[in-house]
Amino acid sequence: MNYYYLISLILSFLLTYVALPKVMDMLLRSNIVCENFKSDLIPTSMGIVFVFIQVINLGTLQILFDFNNNFNLVYLVGFIFIGLLGLFDDLTGEKKIKGLRGHIKAFFKGTLTTGAIKAFMGFFISLVVSSYISNSLKDFIINSLLIGLFTNFVNLFDLRPGRAAKLFIAISLVFIITNFTKDNNYILFSFLGILIPYIILDLKSKVMMGDVGSNTLGFTLGIYAATSLNPMVKYTILILLIIFHIIAEKVSFSKIIDNNKFLRFLDNIGR
Repeated sequence: MNYYYLISLILSFLLTYVALPKVMDMLLRSNIVCENFKSDLIPTSMGIVFVFIQVINLGTLQILFDFNNNFNLVYLVGFIFIGLLGLFDDLTGEKKIKGLRGHIKAFFKGTLTTGAIKAFMGFFISLVVSSYISNSLKDFIINSLLIGLFTNFVNLFDLRPGRAAKLFIAISLVFIITNFTKDNNYILFSFLGILIPYIILDLKSKVMMGDVGSNTLGFTLGIYAATSLNPMVKYTILILLIIFHIIAEKVSFSKIIDNNKFLRFLDNIGR
């Protein structure tokens, strides 16, 4: 493990550990809350912590180790904008219209929703980011789809306490173990450091990350896959993401998980 991977993990853990209670208190005082399954009012949009800590942590790494490429900056700019879109949807979102298809249908019927804005702007950000990291038109298309679909993919699972964080941790560990080039692993190590203290609160239904959290989780997985994995793995992941999105428009992943003993066991760990 490169020493700055360990530094990114430890620094993000410490920063998050200190920031969590402060941000929770701030959101409670600002009445940015929602009811959990116990009907308790808990802070929502706690994923804003992800944005703060990831920017501070990776910015610090940039200063200390002087990365001589633009990846760090491109990632952080896209990451911040994706987080802002999620926060906008959290604070003003239309709750009655569900699913990506529902928001797009509403748009073409003349009704603009925050979900449609998030979908269109999120994909546009994916296009812009992809233009910086791609070497050909083929790469540009594949990378844009990976980033855009991954960003929404994690959001599809953010329906139960801790589920989105568990999904990110599982996929990140698979990526780190199977990526022998180790390119850009530090962005995953940094996020894992954030999630270690955060996930405990999420699993116990003390906080909700909101779209600002799930969007940034997905965006991070997407840009990592686009820049760090070999072409065949990228194509396979893209096909799986498309299949998952098609299924999501027809069935509930929560029902699938609840009806499968093994998946239900994994889903309930820590609650």
